[in-house]
Amino acid sequence: MTKRPRPLFRSVFVKLVSIMLALAFTLLALVGGFFVLIVYPHLSFTTERLINEYTRTFIASSPDLAAAQDAARRLDVEIRYEGPRGTWSTSTQLPTIADVRSGKARGNPAGLDYEMETAPAGGTYLFVWKFGQLNRGVHNKLLWLLLFLMIGVVLAAYAFQRRLLRPIRWLDAGVADLSSGRLDVAVPVRTHDEFGVLTEAFNQMVERVRQMVRARDQLLLDVSHELRSPLTRMKVALEFLPEGEQRAGMAGDVDEMERMVSELLELERLRDGRGVRMVRQDLLPLLREVAAEFRDRPPGVHVSLTERELMLDIDAEKMRTVLRNLLENAFKYSLPDSRPVELSTSQTGDGIVVRVSDDGPGIPESDVESIFEPFFRVDRSRSKSTGGYGLGLSICKRIMEAHGGTITVERNAGRGTTFLLKLASNITVLA
Repeated sequence: MTKRPRPLFRSVFVKLVSIMLALAFTLLALVGGFFVLIVYPHLSFTTERLINEYTRTFIASSPDLAAAQDAARRLDVEIRYEGPRGTWSTSTQLPTIADVRSGKARGNPAGLDYEMETAPAGGTYLFVWKFGQLNRGVHNKLLWLLLFLMIGVVLAAYAFQRRLLRPIRWLDAGVADLSSGRLDVAVPVRTHDEFGVLTEAFNQMVERVRQMVRARDQLLLDVSHELRSPLTRMKVALEFLPEGEQRAGMAGDVDEMERMVSELLELERLRDGRGVRMVRQDLLPLLREVAAEFRDRPPGVHVSLTERELMLDIDAEKMRTVLRNLLENAFKYSLPDSRPVELSTSQTGDGIVVRVSDDGPGIPESDVESIFEPFFRVDRSRSKSTGGYGLGLSICKRIMEAHGGTITVERNAGRGTTFLLKLASNITVLA
């Protein structure tokens, strides 16, 4: 069963991370808006009033350069004076009062605040305060610090949630394995929270399913063994009946039951790779040999083999069984206007693929996942006209698994079905 990729927006992990990011940016916007719209304007207004009060008090004392330099060191302010007592400045970088009045100094990139006051004794003082610049710097640093803290929190929460949701990923992988037919899956239980309880429940469910399947297989095996003796006695009894239509019909039914029992026993014997004897040999003559058995049956068979030699470790008799079952099904379900059955080989990166394609009505999509189950038949009426007991493809699957390979089915475009036999990479190919 092919696991379909889950859309990203449906992932619980992505949803939780998205919620965290949304909360983080919302909080950042709220804090930033609080500082920009409330704290900074209020603080600027208060600072401006204090500066004005201090400025008027300071110039009332008619300070000289020495007093101005002392104030500059204590209050982080630069002062310039132009008037009857001369011109002096606590910094050579300050603009002239005329430049400030004309607006030439307002574009100062340092973002300084200018304040001019007229002295009682004449002259003008220019104060260049750095409070606004410092406030903006502090606010910007605070916002950057808050942003970095939020990024750290989000990353830490991301790692924590990824660790917290690991049981979900393990359960997802376990469900995928169980859906593909693996009954030996066991999801590790690493936590004791709700996820741990869910994982334990899943493992218990898998164990119950495994026991049910094992009980079913054992029942089939026991019934098959028990039926052998009655069938043998029935065959002996039939020998004492006179020749005729009744005896022939009964003999046919007995032979049919015997074949079914033999297939059931073979299915069990192939479990876990038993009953297969590997010999290194060329697969291509075997393919041609089996195809030749069906060449005279309509709609015919077309063999396409590009390699000259294909050496594999296989059990030839078991591979014949697989190919015969697939070709028999292909011919059985062919239509009067069907094209010949296609038998071909191709190489892949890690092995060889044998394809058996027919031009029949195809397999309903709802049945594709079940056709390898024992006793499953697409024909629900189980009519004898379509033959078989639903064991052929199950045996094919067991044989391929015993070879370390796989068998899968594809629905062709339009109509028809293709079975793919994939064998492992221990091959030698001569093209």
